[in-house]
Amino acid sequence: MPEQDTPGLGVQVKVQESASQVVYTDAVLVNGSPLGFILNFGQWAPEQPNLVRVYSRVGMSPNHLKMLAALLQQNVEGYEKQFGPIPVAPLPNEPPHSHVGFEPAKGVIG
Repeated sequence: MPEQDTPGLGVQVKVQESASQVVYTDAVLVNGSPLGFILNFGQWAPEQPNLVRVYSRVGMSPNHLKMLAALLQQNVEGYEKQFGPIPVAPLPNEPPHSHVGFEPAKGVIG
């Protein structure tokens, strides 16, 4: 995998061969404690409506998670500025809700 320069940061990014495959996710389960967070990335199982298969897990400090949230928000805003609003639809077979895929009691996004 080729190295890439990150503009404005003066940092080179090299994706290791073991991490070069992109994994699609449509569900993120978030677990947190005062010491850190675990983000579990997975996919809803079409054959079992209440099952999410986790394929990748990422752990980080609360500080890094907050920085990631800000970076994601910045990227969404940039995308919407260029391409228009991203519609957020309810999951199939679920009533519409206002939590946009995040269920605080369950800690599930998607």
